[in-house]
Amino acid sequence: MRLLCLTLALVLLNAAQAVADGRVALLIGNASYTNHDFALANPGNDVRALDDALRRLNFEVRSVIDLSREEMMASLDWLSETARDADIAMVFFAGHSIQVGSENYAIGVDLAELSAPAVARSSITMTEIRAALEEADADLSMIVLDACRNNPLGDAEIGEVGLSAVTGGVGTLVAYSTDPGNVAADGIGDNSTFTAALLDHIETPGLDVRIMFGRVRQEVVRDTGGQQIPWVEEAVIGEHYLARGAPPLDTELRIWREVVEAGTVDDYQGYLKEFPDGLYKIMAELRIDDLRGVPLEAGDLADEDLPQATAALEMLGYFVPNAPATSDEEVRRAFARWRGTQPAGGRTFDALMREGARTATFLGTYTVSVVKSDLARHTLIQEQLRIAEENLAVAEADFGDTPEARDVLADMRRQVDEIGEIGQRTAASLDSSRTYYNDLVEQTDRHLVAYMSDEAQPRFAASRALSGTSSRALADARTFYRHLELMRDAPDGSYAWLAAMMEEN
Repeated sequence: MRLLCLTLALVLLNAAQAVADGRVALLIGNASYTNHDFALANPGNDVRALDDALRRLNFEVRSVIDLSREEMMASLDWLSETARDADIAMVFFAGHSIQVGSENYAIGVDLAELSAPAVARSSITMTEIRAALEEADADLSMIVLDACRNNPLGDAEIGEVGLSAVTGGVGTLVAYSTDPGNVAADGIGDNSTFTAALLDHIETPGLDVRIMFGRVRQEVVRDTGGQQIPWVEEAVIGEHYLARGAPPLDTELRIWREVVEAGTVDDYQGYLKEFPDGLYKIMAELRIDDLRGVPLEAGDLADEDLPQATAALEMLGYFVPNAPATSDEEVRRAFARWRGTQPAGGRTFDALMREGARTATFLGTYTVSVVKSDLARHTLIQEQLRIAEENLAVAEADFGDTPEARDVLADMRRQVDEIGEIGQRTAASLDSSRTYYNDLVEQTDRHLVAYMSDEAQPRFAASRALSGTSSRALADARTFYRHLELMRDAPDGSYAWLAAMMEEN
């Protein structure tokens, strides 16, 4: 009987871990609301552009525009049926959304009046979206909400600004266009700021979805000057790729190094042609200006200001941290370029440092949540591995000499090995986020902390409407500030902040 139960458990576990075939996406764009005051320019464009990209990635896509609640629910029914046991199931919503109580609502175009009951009648909830995905039971479930463009019911005092962060179950990733309690930009071009960044990276080969959304976040932070920070909640185990193939970073870095070694205008222009949105785009443009003798603006940086300016410009996306061969001349040219984007009266070194410090605060706040998530996931996998190893040891002791158990025990060993591999990947993810955050804390402490006044946290809270259900984001901001304080008294290379975080968890 015990062997039979063990066999059945393994069969069920193998079935649950099997990778299904198929990729299915439901894209909803609500723009033409019955109340014309709510009209948006870009959700339809966002859906159409994302539809094209996902079809190139071999998704079966249903794109629908301007739906009522009833029509959105019917579309969710289609998704849960079509995506059953798929590899990836995705829901994308662009339009208006609102947080009422503990629930997030994606608002249909038939909203008739400004009241909480009307919102409930015309909207689908995050709970309903998650239920449809849970019914589909795909290997990876993704919810992407470019849906915080504003709170149209703010004047009626219904709900709160932005959305609350809500996680899905195991195997689910929820991506928000901006952080909890904040609003996102609809964009001045054909697409929203968030969707434009998503389109830039969704077809990049060899990127795990979490890394892909990290690049989306970096681009949106840069394009909005830190005023919008995409947010991801996930409980995904293993790696998942929307675009298969080798990642291009090694190729780009190799080509960049060859270009730097050659050092001609033609070589830098060749890099820009091959990588028009590459990691070293701004550096290539600056070096072309330098080779052509383009003069700097008046009011150049003083030598003693160069290290701080470099740190601020890295925060703002003008440089790749630790990029090879960044010269003082390039820093001065980057500063000149930054000045050209600023209004009169805001082009000083101090203004640059204040903007860099604000961006560091936003990045620090977000990364605190990432490190916490990675720590929790790593701890969970290690506990699962311990249990699996104990079960294997018991099974080997009881059935190791039983010929009929040979295949079952082999499957158990394979499962232990697979969990161990997952553990190695979660450890690598934790190492990556921990290293990035440590570099961020050290750089901020060394060069930017002087521009974070005692009022920085209250200003941060007020400017981003962090209250109520957004208290976690404010707590993460305060954690970042506490870690900066720890660094002031810690020796170089200290991970004092990590010890403090682990104690908190």
